[in-house]
Amino acid sequence: MRRNLSRRERLKAKADLQRVFTRAASSETKGFKLLYIDNSLTWNRIAVCPVRGFPRAVDRNRHKRACREAYRQLKERIRPGLDLAFVLYPGAYGFHERFRQMQAVLQRAGLSR
Repeated sequence: MRRNLSRRERLKAKADLQRVFTRAASSETKGFKLLYIDNSLTWNRIAVCPVRGFPRAVDRNRHKRACREAYRQLKERIRPGLDLAFVLYPGAYGFHERFRQMQAVLQRAGLSR
């Protein structure tokens, strides 16, 4: 399995995002929230959504990059056929903290193998 994040793995359509944010199940931990719903595909699609509380765009983008990298490292362990939206909250979190948050929230939701 390829470890990079391809174009088809990105959740970008407005209708798909609205479906995830209105009808999805959720799981959360401090600084991190996961919304997930089944899709009719054989692969996962993700969206990384930071909240407005980030003070600067640099911080917001750094947290988004850390979240996408954590997903790339964990995606082989996640059950396929899901639309996932990761909601990020501001805080002094580095990559390793985001990685641990993602692992915890996926295990709590029962989505990782």
